Amino acid sequence: MDMRHLDMNAIVQRYEMTFARENHDRPLMHLTFPSGRKAARPPSPPTVRERWFNFEWRIECFEAWLEEVEFLGEGFPGFFCNLGPDVMAGFMGSELDFSQDGTSWARFRVADWNQEPPLRFHREGELWKAMEQFLRLSAERGRGRWLTASGDLHTNADGLAALRGPENLLLDLVDCPDEVKRRLRECHDVFAQVLQAHFDIIHPASGGLNTSWMAATCRGRYAVLQNDFSCMVGPAMFDEFFREYVEKESRLLDHCIYHLDGPGALCHLDSICSCPRVDAIQWVPGEGNKPLPQWPDVLRRIQAAGKGLWLWGSAREAEEMMDYLMPEGCMYSIWCSSRGEAEALLKNAGRRRKI
Repeated sequence: MDMRHLDMNAIVQRYEMTFARENHDRPLMHLTFPSGRKAARPPSPPTVRERWFNFEWRIECFEAWLEEVEFLGEGFPGFFCNLGPDVMAGFMGSELDFSQDGTSWARFRVADWNQEPPLRFHREGELWKAMEQFLRLSAERGRGRWLTASGDLHTNADGLAALRGPENLLLDLVDCPDEVKRRLRECHDVFAQVLQAHFDIIHPASGGLNTSWMAATCRGRYAVLQNDFSCMVGPAMFDEFFREYVEKESRLLDHCIYHLDGPGALCHLDSICSCPRVDAIQWVPGEGNKPLPQWPDVLRRIQAAGKGLWLWGSAREAEEMMDYLMPEGCMYSIWCSSRGEAEALLKNAGRRRKI
């Protein structure tokens, strides 16, 4: 199923209502389920690198997947031009390792900040040229059929850590704090340029809409923010070095969701929630910890701070969370096993919860 079968105006309106926390009747429900159809997929390229950079093949696989799924509620198809989580380092001139399927990573290149020229957006670099080609292909092929994502753009501390290495960056915070602050300013300037370059490609083909790797949309500029490095620093250091960039990044966007990853990052929750333009939080408990529905205190705390929630899981887990969360600002992205399960979940979401 693609967007030609969906009322995208109503879907976008519901997202904007939810970002404003005005969805008093029910939470937003992005529901996906199997269509029962089986689509033929193109043969897989023989090498790992080709499976990363054969963009025609990747989009053909996505088109086949669209034949095999349907959407309900506020569900819609979105394509993520994924080249791994360290692409920002690549756009600043680093080499990325594409030797494995599923993820890539940066080769740390900065041995000494004093020997490193100012960070800049390498528009002439091979990685951006590849990403530009990928984005244009998705935007044009998906015109009227799906939304293209704005990218997994790890900036802020994550961007510097991908250049320097996390352990070295931790030492830099103590040994050369002024240099780290200078590099954070440079990294933010690059992020702003990269983000604009994404929107310049995506929006003309979509009527001003985009999505991200975390499914949501709006009329305008939407992206996901994160700082996974933050789990290694305390609140005082986070506030001194990194919080201002959460604020600055959010000001570049019409709407944004913050990806808060792991218990080590929870100490920064209040600081992040104090950023007025952060609309919602995705809390990720992390591998080996109790599942998302078993964190009611954290999820309620986010709602009490006036922020929305981006939530995921099974239909059963969604039901569990809807029993203790208010609908306002809540966005559920749920894979359902069947149309019947999706319809039942959507119906139950309309019940007024007694909190």
